[in-house]
Amino acid sequence: MTRPLIKVCGMTQLQQVAQLAAMGVDYAGFIFYPPSPRYIGGNIDPAALKRLNGIKKAGVFVNATVEEVLDAVAAYGLDMIQLHGDETPELCSRLKNAAEIVKVFRITGKEDLKQLTSPYTDVADAFLFDTKAKEYGGTGKKFDWSGLQHAEPGVPYFLSGGIGPDDLEELKAFLTANTVHALDVNSKFETAPGIKDIRLLEHFLNRLHG
Repeated sequence: MTRPLIKVCGMTQLQQVAQLAAMGVDYAGFIFYPPSPRYIGGNIDPAALKRLNGIKKAGVFVNATVEEVLDAVAAYGLDMIQLHGDETPELCSRLKNAAEIVKVFRITGKEDLKQLTSPYTDVADAFLFDTKAKEYGGTGKKFDWSGLQHAEPGVPYFLSGGIGPDDLEELKAFLTANTVHALDVNSKFETAPGIKDIRLLEHFLNRLHG
């Protein structure tokens, strides 16, 4: 099994971000979408997050303007821009020099992935596949992973969408059969929106890597 990178998304507490860094988690995700219950605004001081080292910081945006994204990258010291809305390849291209670009596709697992992703292969560093829903992520629901079996989308991809402790064996089997760049976890490891159960997360990662 190829060991994927780990991203924990929807962080709202600086102390918990530091705990993730100490655990060796690769990415912490921060939601820059005001309607989200995990919105970073008012929760984490930009300068304090910018000073925090040891973990890559991913900003999650939904149909934001180029200026809004660039302002957030500068203020919070973001390493990655995750575009979760209906962003065009042209917009992705305009942001490409600012940080690592991850374009999100919300899917059921039945789509023609090649057709869906091909306009973005030259402008994104990675893709992220999440569950299709009215909400922009954080649904706690999985999509049909069989649609990704042996998929070669052209760039590395993050697997997301309702991954939790109960999925461990299925996840291990999928990772053994497929090359997944990173796992993205969120709501299944929370005690409340934006508040992570660090012990549960640590236990899960130890079992995944054990």
